[in-house]
Amino acid sequence: MNILFNKFVKPLGGVSLQRKLFMFVVIALSLIIIVGGGFIYKLVNDTIVKSENTHIKIIAESLTPRVGVWYFINSHVDSLDMNDFLKTMLETYKLEYIAFKDNNGVLVAESKTINYIPNDPYNIVYITNVYTPKNGHTKNILGDIEIVNSNDMLKELSHKYTIAGILFAALLVLYLYLEMSLLKGLLTPLSRIATEIKGYMPGDKLVFESFTSNKDDVIFEIVNGFRQMQQNIDIAMREKEIEEENNKSKDAFLLKQSRFIEMGTMISNISHQWKQPLNVIELCMTDLTVKNMLGEVDLKYQEKLFKEIHNQVEFMSKTIDVFKNFLSEGSGKKNIERFSIQRAVLESLQLLDSILSNKKIIIDVNMDKTSFAYGVISEIEQAVLIILNNSIDAITAKNEENGKIIIESKVENGNNIVKISDNGGGFNDDTIDKIFDAYFTTKHQSQGTGLGLFIVKTIIEINFNGTIDAYNSKKGALFVIKIPLAREEEE
Repeated sequence: MNILFNKFVKPLGGVSLQRKLFMFVVIALSLIIIVGGGFIYKLVNDTIVKSENTHIKIIAESLTPRVGVWYFINSHVDSLDMNDFLKTMLETYKLEYIAFKDNNGVLVAESKTINYIPNDPYNIVYITNVYTPKNGHTKNILGDIEIVNSNDMLKELSHKYTIAGILFAALLVLYLYLEMSLLKGLLTPLSRIATEIKGYMPGDKLVFESFTSNKDDVIFEIVNGFRQMQQNIDIAMREKEIEEENNKSKDAFLLKQSRFIEMGTMISNISHQWKQPLNVIELCMTDLTVKNMLGEVDLKYQEKLFKEIHNQVEFMSKTIDVFKNFLSEGSGKKNIERFSIQRAVLESLQLLDSILSNKKIIIDVNMDKTSFAYGVISEIEQAVLIILNNSIDAITAKNEENGKIIIESKVENGNNIVKISDNGGGFNDDTIDKIFDAYFTTKHQSQGTGLGLFIVKTIIEINFNGTIDAYNSKKGALFVIKIPLAREEEE
C-alpha cells in the first residue's frame, strides 16, 4: 500500500491544477465508459437471452408432439433407431443437443453435434414433458425431453466486449504510465531545482548546468525565471549597497557639519576660559616688572609668581588638549578604545566650564566609576556637549535664575545608563516626537540648524549600538542614553 502511495498518489501533490483536472476528466470518462458499457452489455445480453429462450420454447412446442408420436408408436424399437430420429430432429431444428428420458428418468436416447460443450454458460437449455397422442380427452406423460441450443450471437458479442475491455484497460494503463512518466520527468528536475536554490543567499550564483537548454521546454522556462530572479535580486542588492554607502556618506557629512557647529561654540567657550588665566599671567608679569624696577624682587616671591604662571599655562594647555581630543576623527581605528563614561562627561564639562560659570548654571554630577564604553571617546563627548548646549539654551531662554543640570550614570543589565536632565522647561507635547529628526529645530534659524539631536541619535544608535530617548521631567527635559557596557578584554 505504501509503495502504491509513493509511486502514484504522492507525486500528484506537485501536479498543476490543469493537469489534475485533465486526469480527473480522463478517469471520469473511463469510469463512465466502463459502467455504461457494462450496462449496455447486460441489456443486450438479457434481450438476446430472452429472445433465444422464446425461440427454443417455440422449437420445443413443435418438437415435443413429434417425439411423443414417434416414441408412442415405436416404443418397442431399439434405442439406436430413436437416436437416429433425434439426430434428424437435431439437424432439422439446428440444435446442439437433444435427449429423451422416460418417466423413471432413464436416458432413452440422445443426439448432439460435434461442437456441443456440456455446461457451457452460453448454452440455452429447455426441458419439457413428452405426452402420448390424444385419446379422447386424456393424454399420458411418456417422459422428458431436453433440448440445448448454443447462443452463438451472445458468445461472439461477449468475446468482442472482452477484447474491447482489454484494449481499453491497456490504453488506460498506458495513459497512466505515460502520465506518471511525464510527471516524474517534470518533478525530478523541479526537485533538483529546489535542492539547488534551497541554500541560496543574495549574492550567490545559481548554476543550473545540468538542465535542458531547449527553449520550448517548461523546465527551461522555470530555470530561466530563477536566473532572471537572481539577476533582479543582485541588482536590488547592488542598489541597496549604493544607497547604504550614500547614506553613510550623508551621515558622515552631517556629523562633520555638526562638529564644525559645535567647534564654533567651543572656541567661544575656550576664549572665555582663557581670559581669566591670561589676566592672572598679565598681573603676575606686571607685579614682577614693577618689583624688579623698585629693586624689591624677592626670590621666594618670584618663585611663587612663576608657579602661578605655570599653573595658568597648564590649565590653558589642558583645555587645548581636550579640544584637540574632541576634534580628532572618530572613524579611525586608532581612536577606538575602552574609556570611562565619567572621563567623557568631565572633559565635556571642562569645555563648557566658562559658559556655565557665566550663566550661573549649577552642574550636579553623579557618575558610576565602573561605567565603561567601547568606541571613540570624542563621539560620546560630542553627543554630551550637544545635549548640554541644548540644556544651557533652554535654561537661558526660560530666564531660570537657579539653572541646574544633573548628569548621572549607572550600570544596569550589562548596559551603561546615562541620564542628563535640566530645569529648562522641557519640550512641547507636539514636538517631542520630532526632536531627533534631521533639520528639525524649535529655535530661530540664526540660532540652530536642527542637526544637533539628530547627530546625537546617529552616534548613539549606529556608532555605539545603543538607544537614546527624550522625556519631559517635572521641571525640564530628560535624556536617557543606553549603550553596551565594555568588557575589560576590549581594552
